[in-house]
Amino acid sequence: MNFLKFRLLYGIIMLSLIFSGCTYAKKEKVAEGVVGKQVATNEINNVHSTITSREYILKDSSNSVLTPENIGSLDNRIMEFARNEIFARHGYVFKRKDLQDYFAAKPWYQPDATYKEHLNPAEKQNVALLHDYEAKYADYKLEPAHTDDVHLRSYIGDSSFKQKKMIVDLNGDGREEEIKLIPPETELGAFKLKVKDITMELGSELLPYLDIVDLNIDDPYFEIALQMDSQMDFLRSTSFYVYDGETLKRIGELPGFSAHSLMFDGHGRVVSAKESKDFQTWFRDLVFRLNIDHSLQEEHQDFYPMDPPTLLSIKKEITVQFHIDDTDEAFSLEPGDKVKFMGDDKLGHIKFQTSTGKEVWYTMGDEDVDYSDFFDGLILYD
Repeated sequence: MNFLKFRLLYGIIMLSLIFSGCTYAKKEKVAEGVVGKQVATNEINNVHSTITSREYILKDSSNSVLTPENIGSLDNRIMEFARNEIFARHGYVFKRKDLQDYFAAKPWYQPDATYKEHLNPAEKQNVALLHDYEAKYADYKLEPAHTDDVHLRSYIGDSSFKQKKMIVDLNGDGREEEIKLIPPETELGAFKLKVKDITMELGSELLPYLDIVDLNIDDPYFEIALQMDSQMDFLRSTSFYVYDGETLKRIGELPGFSAHSLMFDGHGRVVSAKESKDFQTWFRDLVFRLNIDHSLQEEHQDFYPMDPPTLLSIKKEITVQFHIDDTDEAFSLEPGDKVKFMGDDKLGHIKFQTSTGKEVWYTMGDEDVDYSDFFDGLILYD
C-alpha cells in the first residue's frame, strides 16, 4: 500500500515537472525568436537583439502568382532578394557573396550544384514580375537637385508603379498584413495609415504612395516609410514605422527623402539630409542607426562634408589654424585669397582648403555674424 502511494506521489511530481518544462520551453522559443512565432508586444524590445531574420521574404512565391500589391512598393533590395529566393528554394548556388551569406543563414536553404534553374509556371511569372518592378524602381531615381550641393535630393521619374495598398508580411511571422495609405477626404484633410485594424492619422502633404523598406536584413521586420513633400526643401521629411504583430509605432522622423534604397544600407544605417544655415545654406548628410529598441537614433560624425566644396573669396582678414584645438598655429588669410569651403563639425569649426591645397580650420564667431561680410561666393537661399 505504501509502495502504491509512493508511485502515485511520484507520478504527480513528474507530471508537474513535465508541464513546467513545456511552459519554460515555450518561453525559450519566444526569447530565441523562432521564425514563424509572433513575439509578444511587451517582449519585443527585450528580445530584439536576439531574434533571427525572417525565414522568407515572399512565403508563397513558389506556388502562388504575385500581384503588384505584393511587391509594387517594396524597395529594390527586397525585390532582388525575393527574386533570388525563388531560385534559392531549389538550391541554386550563388556567385555573389552577399547572396551567398543571406541565403546560407536560412534554415531551409540547401545548395545544389546540379540545379539547372528550372522553374514552375508560377515561379517564372513571379521572376518576370519582380524583374519588371526592379526596373521601374531603378528608373524612379533620387538624385541631387542642385549642382552646388549634392546632398539636396529630389525624385526624378515615374512613381505610378508605387502602391497605396500592399499585402506584405511586415514582422516576419509568416502571415501577411494589409497596409493602406488612405488619401485625405477633403482638401485640408490628412492622410491615414492603416495596418490591419490599426489606423494612424498623418500629415497632409505626403507623397501619395507607400514605401516598404528593409532597414536591416538581419532582423525579421520590414518598415513602412512615408515621405512628406514640400516646395520648401527644408520641410521635407521621412517617417518610418514598424509593426510588431500587435502595435504600430513610428520609429523615427528623418529630414529629407530617405525611403529610397540609396539612403540605407540594409544593415541598420540610414542617411538623411538636413539644411544648415550657420555659415551658408547647405545640406549635411546625417547618419541614423537602428538601436536595440528598433528606433532610429542619430550618430554624431566628426566631420560633415560639403559636396562639392564651395569656392569662396576672402573679403576681410580672417584667422585660421591647421588644427581645431591648436591656436599656436594660427595665421591670417587676407582679402583676395581664395579658399574652398569643405564642411564643418557641427560645433562651429569650418574646414577650408587654401589655394595651395592646405586644409585649415576657421572658428565661427557669435550667431549674429554676417559671414557675407567676410566671404564672397557663399550659397545663400531660402
